[in-house]
Amino acid sequence: MLTSPSTSQTVVADAARLRLEGCQLELLAGARSRVRVSFVRPAEPVGNGQAEGREFTATHEGSTCPGGDLRLAALATFDALAQATGQTLTFELIGVKPVRAFDATVIMVAAVVRHEGKGTKVIGAAVDEGDAITTAARAALQAVNRLVAPHLPAGPSCHLA
Repeated sequence: MLTSPSTSQTVVADAARLRLEGCQLELLAGARSRVRVSFVRPAEPVGNGQAEGREFTATHEGSTCPGGDLRLAALATFDALAQATGQTLTFELIGVKPVRAFDATVIMVAAVVRHEGKGTKVIGAAVDEGDAITTAARAALQAVNRLVAPHLPAGPSCHLA
């Protein structure tokens, strides 16, 4: 929980955010691969108990190659996020690129997020710590997370500033 110094409002930062639950790469016959990503929206407290969180999963298949597999992870991420927002947002992947920076590999994702006919270009980045496919999914999520959060169904304890 964060407190805004200017308004003294309490903001529940993670209530409207999705958490990357899993990302799997499966190599298929015929030089094809499949990437499956799963996101979970944390449960909202309800009455005396806690409701279960919602899961959003998407899969993309394509040709097997390092850059192609990263692209599949970003596309699957965007499909899961479109599910989570009830298709109110659409995502167009511009590209995925691993870059060497600061003695590490950083995976960057560029996309266009569309809502009600208006497009917004975004870029996300994540440091690759040994799993490039999961890093690509994290970078895609990082690129669009602030645009996605307001379009997730609000729960009783969801307050955004």
